Amino acid sequence: MRFVEPVSTVVPGLHGQVLGVLARTEQPLTGRAVAGLLRVPGSASGVQKVLDDLVSSGVVIAQPAGRARLYVLNREHVAYEAIHSLARLRDVLLDRIRAEVKAWKVPAQAVWLFGSTARAEGDVGSDLDLLIVRPDAVDESDPRWLDQLEALSAHATAWSGNSCEVVEYSATEIADLVERGERLAGELRRDAVPIAGTTPHRTLTRKAS
Repeated sequence: MRFVEPVSTVVPGLHGQVLGVLARTEQPLTGRAVAGLLRVPGSASGVQKVLDDLVSSGVVIAQPAGRARLYVLNREHVAYEAIHSLARLRDVLLDRIRAEVKAWKVPAQAVWLFGSTARAEGDVGSDLDLLIVRPDAVDESDPRWLDQLEALSAHATAWSGNSCEVVEYSATEIADLVERGERLAGELRRDAVPIAGTTPHRTLTRKAS
């Protein structure tokens, strides 16, 4: 999956990027504004060609605005729901991970997405990084626990197309990271996306105080 622009996972190139920008807003935008909102930079002329193409297919509507033209997705087009769904691929993936973790027989204290994918910067070659906080009462060699981690990694890889890397810490180890002021603790506090259990902010801030 192209986390930087999920639509581009299925619609490659500038077309996917432009559709991603338009799918994230209901506000009509000029071609210049669309180019400025691209998560991966593209030329204004290239963006304009894509917009013209999408207008000709009816997927995008162009509205006159003085000397400029404003562009917005055509919500009546049969392709709109598919485009909207593609723009939500990251959310759908996190929902699937959340549902699987919720069903675990040995609950985790927390599950967080971190790294480039958490910052929506990941591409098809990026790892999907998950940090699992294991309760201290659960033995790290518990077969049930290990089976859960292995299954989650395999499923998340299949769901996204990205290799899922699971990093596991016990609750005490997380507290130690914070106590020692480790770089990872700061990165998690800043970037990690909560999926299940206690949030990074609550866990890391409380342990640090």
